[in-house]
Amino acid sequence: MTNATYARRVTRHAYAKINLYLDILSRRADGFHDLLTVMHSLSLHDDVSVEIFPCGEKQISLRVYGARLPVDQKNLAYRAAEAFLAAIGQNARVHVNIRKKLPIAAGLAGGSSDAAATLRAIAELFGNPLSEDNMLALGAALGSDVPYCMVGGTQICRGRGELMQPLALSEPLYAVVATAHGERVSTPRAFAETDTYYNNFDGSVPHGADFDRLCRALADGTLGENADCLYNAFEPVVLPTCTGAADLRERMLALGAYAAHMSGSGPSVFGLFKTHDQTLDAARALGPFAYVATSAKL
Repeated sequence: MTNATYARRVTRHAYAKINLYLDILSRRADGFHDLLTVMHSLSLHDDVSVEIFPCGEKQISLRVYGARLPVDQKNLAYRAAEAFLAAIGQNARVHVNIRKKLPIAAGLAGGSSDAAATLRAIAELFGNPLSEDNMLALGAALGSDVPYCMVGGTQICRGRGELMQPLALSEPLYAVVATAHGERVSTPRAFAETDTYYNNFDGSVPHGADFDRLCRALADGTLGENADCLYNAFEPVVLPTCTGAADLRERMLALGAYAAHMSGSGPSVFGLFKTHDQTLDAARALGPFAYVATSAKL
């Protein structure tokens, strides 16, 4: 094993993302969907620590604290460590520890972000032997949101989400993220139901909002005045059955949010507020499953 610092630990934050805009353009022949979305990193995060030790074979162990999750190949972070070792053709013993703080299966890319942080941490321990393009390709092979989570910030994402373009943001966003306790959404099922709802995106059912105006509003700090441009194509499908999430959205608006939407396929809901103090008041009113956040400092 070369270019490795043995038994040194690297810890990284695995940040939550929200979708400020999420439109589904079409269903592809490979079963995926072409998206147009704006993803934004929030300060909410898991903590991911990685250690490597010299070993004659590949050995990966994963521990998760704060949640009951798989600790084998069913976990994206485990597969991320496997994929990196395979890509560099090295053997090692790798320990990955994840301290979960993000809600699970909530549309915040928690699993993808953990995998992204694992890739970045293990690459650092090996001296970053792969190019950025190769790193992002590893991430894309793991999951559609992983490349974004490796880069973070505010990005226009196309394709499955792996084609990224940085988007200017003039000022940080203040958000409350909340989950309805007990509600879960299957992302594959949500996509299947959107196919039906939008008639396989043949154009007969309108979808989308003013994407260009949203981008301008983010750049010039006028998002509050252009809140009607925020959009999530999943909401007409998911919110009627996730009544807790629908209620959270209405409560956030009643508490002064200038916009409130699901993130991803849900059922987490984020509300955007003008000030940090407003987020604190709203989170207290919404209860224990509401989290205060701002734009992540990457």
